[in-house]
Amino acid sequence: MGTGPDWTTWERSEWTRWHRTREKGLRAPYGWLSLTALHWLDEDPRHLDGFPGLWSGDEAEVRVELTAEDGVLRREEPVTGTIEIPLEEDESDLSFIHDGIMAEAGIRGGRPMVRLRDPQAPTRTGFTGVPTYDWDPGWIVRAHFEQFTGDLVREVQTARPDVSQPMTFWGEVSFTRDNEDVRLLVSGGHGDAYVVFHDPTNGLDTADWRFVMLGEVDPAGGTTLDFNRSLNFPAAFVASYATCPRPVGENVIPFPVTAGEQRPTTD
Repeated sequence: MGTGPDWTTWERSEWTRWHRTREKGLRAPYGWLSLTALHWLDEDPRHLDGFPGLWSGDEAEVRVELTAEDGVLRREEPVTGTIEIPLEEDESDLSFIHDGIMAEAGIRGGRPMVRLRDPQAPTRTGFTGVPTYDWDPGWIVRAHFEQFTGDLVREVQTARPDVSQPMTFWGEVSFTRDNEDVRLLVSGGHGDAYVVFHDPTNGLDTADWRFVMLGEVDPAGGTTLDFNRSLNFPAAFVASYATCPRPVGENVIPFPVTAGEQRPTTD
């Protein structure tokens, strides 16, 4: 009789495929590695360095005034006149293109902004991959999830010291490792829940903070945290243009998490 499937080998190969998909996403023409500029807006229309039009905005929308001579496309069609782009907090519009450069309109920390995305950005063209720790089945951690009766909304710091923004926490996940009890606040919701965390590897082998997705939750609250899939935020690659949320004070893991993505290399 056969010995059955080698689940460790299968899980390792699944992680390898997942990591390749992750790097492919980072290499996308207008992905995070293509960011080249961040412009904050106010009520007064003004020109931006690197993209046509007169741009302005407030806490609820971004506005742009365009002429035919500007040659801007929106959803691949020429666009002119005054365009109002209603947006909510942490929402973006990625529909404006000029000469291959994308203007991302968004709201962050209640402030209107435009970020430029250029497929020829050195951070993208020079990208060689994300270093990681070796895959280790010991870092697939059984945990327990407890959902809050109502969402908890808190103001959190971000990658930029001049920006804070509201973050919604859905519940709390807990586990024990190395005789340490750990409890962490969980953001997101069904299907996209995640934990933003600090650990002692930050600033050494890893970026200043990372996040990990919460596994499927069973009816009793059982779940997993696969730290082999801990990810860097965009701020680890393009710090000047990112507004990624930092961990709240509670979300500190007291022991080194030697799994997942490491600090990106720079030339």
